[in-house]
Amino acid sequence: MGIGIGPRLLSECPFAVTFDQYSPASSAALERVIVAAYRQVLGNLPPTDNQRETSLEVRLMNGEITVRDFVNGLAKSDFYKDNFFHAVGAQRGIELNFKHLLGRAPLNQQEVQNHIKLQAEEGFDALIDTLTDSAEYTEVFGADIVPYDRTKDSYAGMYTRSFNMMRDLGGMKVAISDNAQGRQSKTVNGLASALRESTKPQPFSYVSVSKIAVKLPQQQYTGHNPPAMSDYVPFRPFGIFF
Repeated sequence: MGIGIGPRLLSECPFAVTFDQYSPASSAALERVIVAAYRQVLGNLPPTDNQRETSLEVRLMNGEITVRDFVNGLAKSDFYKDNFFHAVGAQRGIELNFKHLLGRAPLNQQEVQNHIKLQAEEGFDALIDTLTDSAEYTEVFGADIVPYDRTKDSYAGMYTRSFNMMRDLGGMKVAISDNAQGRQSKTVNGLASALRESTKPQPFSYVSVSKIAVKLPQQQYTGHNPPAMSDYVPFRPFGIFF
């Protein structure tokens, strides 16, 4: 299993991982996990009581499934599909999947295209499984941590633009939901700029530079025959002015 995008801080890579630092064991901890998972996976869009995945909640509380299984189930729910699959464009949906499940924006346009192709060929559920079963998810969150936004720190494998695109995905208001930000992609311009920057530069060859001969100053006299003085300069002792 290779190192995922952002499993470690640059100062720690490759000496430490983060997913084993916390494991919810008590009922109170699991209840906080459920609240955090709904907020993260559903993009801060609260469901009504009859829209909640109560069966998944019970299974998590009983220890039948892990937090990762719970996150996977929320992302496959009808509520999620109605708001972040059927109601948005393909690229918008993919960027939200990355935000909700991996805590980051797509790194480049190729990553978006690969997942759009996967979704078209194998279906939406297969796309969700690919994200939650990925090496990146395993190394960053493991089985017991709810995904979270992780572009505020300099993680291994991320770019400077990752923070900017994640800010665009999150919006300017703290309490706004992803559903309220429209159906259009928020990262299409940033990914297009990154694609232009990644274009290979034109080949460059050095041009030979011809040497310019050094021109020495012309000698005014030869030997011990300096030119005669044409102007008379009177001798003035130091301190005497006249």
